[in-house]
Amino acid sequence: MGKRTTFPDEELVSLPNKRPKLENDPLSADGKVIQSSEDLRKLLAFQQDATPALRQNIQTFKGFLDSILYGDGSFDRPANLSMLLDYLQSTLPSAGDMSSIPLADIIQTWSFAAQSNHDGLLSAVPAVLALLLKTISSSIDFRECGVQLCKALLQKEQIRLFDRGLTANKSKERLISPCLRLLTEITSFDGGSTARKVYQQRDVTFKRLEIFLSMGNQSSSIVNGDKPRPSIRKNALQYVLSNLRFQDQATKGDILSQPKLVRAIFHSISQDSREMIFDTLDSLKKSVVLDNLLRRKYKSRLLSEWTLSQLARLYDYHEAADTEEGNPTVADVVHDFLLFVCTMVDRGVLVEQHEWYPPGTEVLTKHRDNDPSLLDIEHSDTRDKFTSKVPVRNTTLASFLQGLRPYANSYHRALVLAIFNTAPELVADYFFKKKTFSFEPKLSATWIGYSAFLFSTVQLSVPSIQYDWPPPTSIVLESILPQPLNQKVLTRCINQRAGIVSFFVVRLLAVAFQKIETLLVLWTARQEERWTKAGSHLLAGFCQRCPQLKHLITASRSISEDHIMLREALLRLIAMYYKITPQLALNEKLDISSMLVDALNQVHQTQGGTLDHSMRFLELDHLLEIARRSPEMSWWHKPENVPLSPFTSLLRLHISLYSTKRDTTWSLLQSLIREHSILQHETSILSLNALVVSLTEVENWKASDALYSFLDSCILRLVRKPILYYGELEKIGQDFSAATLDENPKSSISLLFVVVMDQWSFFSEAWSKAELTNAAGWLSRYLEYSASIGENLTVLRTIKSRISELPCVELHKSSLECTVGKSFSTALPKELRQSLNKNDIRISNEDETRKEKHSGQAPVAESAVVLLHLRPPEEPEDHPGLSRWTNKAVLDAVEDGAVGELVLCLCSKHEEIRKQALLNIRVLASKLEASEYVEWQQLYLLLEEVVESAKTIITNKQFPSIAGIIATRAVTVLHDPLHFMYIKVNKFLNKSPKWEIAKLPSYWVDKVFLHSPANDDTHQREVQWVVDTLIDGIRTAEDMELYRRCNIFERLLSFAASPTLAPTILEKILHLFYRCSFVEGSSTLITRCGLVSWVQAQLMSEGPQQALLKTVARRVHETCDAIRLAEWSDGCIAKVVENITT
Repeated sequence: MGKRTTFPDEELVSLPNKRPKLENDPLSADGKVIQSSEDLRKLLAFQQDATPALRQNIQTFKGFLDSILYGDGSFDRPANLSMLLDYLQSTLPSAGDMSSIPLADIIQTWSFAAQSNHDGLLSAVPAVLALLLKTISSSIDFRECGVQLCKALLQKEQIRLFDRGLTANKSKERLISPCLRLLTEITSFDGGSTARKVYQQRDVTFKRLEIFLSMGNQSSSIVNGDKPRPSIRKNALQYVLSNLRFQDQATKGDILSQPKLVRAIFHSISQDSREMIFDTLDSLKKSVVLDNLLRRKYKSRLLSEWTLSQLARLYDYHEAADTEEGNPTVADVVHDFLLFVCTMVDRGVLVEQHEWYPPGTEVLTKHRDNDPSLLDIEHSDTRDKFTSKVPVRNTTLASFLQGLRPYANSYHRALVLAIFNTAPELVADYFFKKKTFSFEPKLSATWIGYSAFLFSTVQLSVPSIQYDWPPPTSIVLESILPQPLNQKVLTRCINQRAGIVSFFVVRLLAVAFQKIETLLVLWTARQEERWTKAGSHLLAGFCQRCPQLKHLITASRSISEDHIMLREALLRLIAMYYKITPQLALNEKLDISSMLVDALNQVHQTQGGTLDHSMRFLELDHLLEIARRSPEMSWWHKPENVPLSPFTSLLRLHISLYSTKRDTTWSLLQSLIREHSILQHETSILSLNALVVSLTEVENWKASDALYSFLDSCILRLVRKPILYYGELEKIGQDFSAATLDENPKSSISLLFVVVMDQWSFFSEAWSKAELTNAAGWLSRYLEYSASIGENLTVLRTIKSRISELPCVELHKSSLECTVGKSFSTALPKELRQSLNKNDIRISNEDETRKEKHSGQAPVAESAVVLLHLRPPEEPEDHPGLSRWTNKAVLDAVEDGAVGELVLCLCSKHEEIRKQALLNIRVLASKLEASEYVEWQQLYLLLEEVVESAKTIITNKQFPSIAGIIATRAVTVLHDPLHFMYIKVNKFLNKSPKWEIAKLPSYWVDKVFLHSPANDDTHQREVQWVVDTLIDGIRTAEDMELYRRCNIFERLLSFAASPTLAPTILEKILHLFYRCSFVEGSSTLITRCGLVSWVQAQLMSEGPQQALLKTVARRVHETCDAIRLAEWSDGCIAKVVENITT
């Protein structure tokens, strides 16, 4: 054979890189034009002695097929298809001829190439057969020819030819790829009619497939920048996907059960082109994931933890620079695929789970009624069982999540959160295992990303609870405040100088508080003891992870005025402490009087509509929430350099916001006024309405600063010395005969009028003429509006006449008589009527009570959250209070409560603990005497009296809880000489060196309830202190018996019936009754104290705390001795409770 002709270099450059573009002339071979099927038959006839001609003829036939499949319209495609159909039909064997096969010449050529090792023909024949099947697959006329050809190619003789190509050396890509393409076309032809036969020959057709899939995507057929030919991996991948698309479910399952094959599919997927990745994911989604007939175990074998991790690596796929903008990226497509398979149960990854219930715990709800022994499971501390490890059903997802980086990749974060939302059981497992990343405050991109992830995790919605048994507390807690958010780390974050760190953590804590509030409401709504107990444990665990309130207070005071967002967030969080975790908030002393007054003034001064004004409003709402709940709030004390008290400043702001919504300030003002009886509350329209409208600006009048100062002074005097003005009101009543009076003068008259009358002369002397005219105008309006709402007209006339008799006083000409018969709105100035109706300010007592009754679940829920704390605390097994004080200085031990914990050990049920506590108290007293602690003398006296009182008791029984609680609270009082109970506690200590335990509760009730307070304005706070002490001091049945002997309950019931009693104190008293139900005291409250009848009377009077009254009645009835109660009351009590609670 001669050498190939060598072309010059310049001619070589001009040679085309691909087959020349087809012209309009038909394809020809050796000058013979293909114009009929006979030409095709002659072209493809086998010639053993003309190998180059065979190859040229195959290439000519390929060009002919290309013109049909990819022609641009310059050829007569229908004519070519007709020629091809005639040719194929002519090669079909006749009926009954089992020895012949279609296209025998081409197949014989392929066999010859295999025998002669002619790689060119060995590559060209399967390639042109694949192209032929692809060409005819879209026409129904070729179906029969194509099916017979596919079957012929899968016969034993032809399978050997496939084996010859598939077993070639990996470097001979030109031999392997055509065979893979031909197998792909055979599998997919006619909707996979012969796909089953392909898999039956899997010893050859699937040989070395995992090797081909692992060969990468580098193609050797790239010439001068042309589009590369498909690589072996791409052809192999298309072949596998074609099988998954067209095989039946059993065959699919068999393919997916080959771990090497599945692993090879995804091992190099990050090196595939974006088109290959899109095609792979789309095929797997449609052919495997969405195949409802395919068993789940086969889907799981495909979507293993390793597979998911390989797909997650595609989030970092490097996109080509020429990718068009707006097209989906690989990361987007992969993210959608992972979300699709990981968040639905029937997709092969997610296993059906039970939210926060680990495997095995759901048995509590399914069989507890049939098998009472299962009730002991909860008492075996399942709530504390899962503190470091928790079993999960979704083990694949649990392992997969550990490899993601939600703090560094937004796609990872979105995927993790979506999985958490679908499978809440994985939240606790994730954070139990994820201990490598610390939340220590570092202002870095990683820390910010991690904090954003934690924030989103806490923000996840609460899953539906479908069981009758509460989930383990430790698992629920991880969804509220995960383990990285412990108290130490959160405290350090809050104390950071970097404002963004503090802001992130404060917002995160605020979301956590909102979430636990939602959970506590849900837990309480079950109205079962086990749920109430679970709520208590949950709240206790939450409090252990929250930072102490003092750190938030310190941070809020150190914020500059520029950090508006951070200051508002901190105040919001502090308000949540008081609302949701009062046990944490009330341990700190926070008097926000000055802060509240400053906020009120700033809101009053800033212009509406600005961002600063809106933020000031938010801050004010939070401060008002804190002030409403804080016992340290001094409403009736003017801070230094402030013209008005907090109450009057609030009233002034409320009036200045007349045209805006002000429900918060209105309810708070009304509560304070009612609590201190500043105004009467017996008329159908609240007297606060008259006061507010009288101070509202009208066309020719506006309240002056001097008027507000005068009003502030009158209110403060009334709060401090109400008895004095009650006596003055009595004198006014005695000046009239019974026939003259319309009604009892005290029954419907605001006591504020008496104070105004008393103080008018003193202030009028210092006023200028303009200020006196301004005040006289207000008083005239106020008298008129008060008369119009129904206040005692006789007393109002008397007050007006007495003030008018004073020098330099001229009230408005309008007479009070003109208001008789007029409604409140009619008596108003015309310019105020529209805004009055708009804001619905006329809220009567009856309407308010009706709203409280029918306002839904919100009030009940808030009370219910508080009731979670009323269960007596359990005695700790390790008793840390015995030794905690030894590692601290005396001052630190007092401030941290270590001394109080030591004293409470005297109340232990274990004799050895009590004796050891007594010994340690003596040691502490000796240490205290030698210390430099300023208040050591009073504290030393307290400890010695406790020792003298306890030493004769603890050898036989527990030291009464009330005695231990009083001693513990006394330590706190003695540490602060400014405490409102400081004087009375010292008097108690000086009374006797040994306490009379049997009279201890009655002593404090008598000294506080029936005696004057140490300061004029601390009576309510002293009463609350005693009631809180009584609540904390009843922990056992013996404590209940001690209270009964001291007649504590009868005294409290009598005291609670007072019309001037503050609603907060009534609430505390009801809490005490509720707590008695935990110490076998319900029967005593009903039979000896008449609690149910008292509750019935309170409900009939439509007083405050209606919902809580019903809750207490229901609770004591449910926990009493039902048999004894039924005999004692003949069933009447049960009927009464049912009537008042429905």
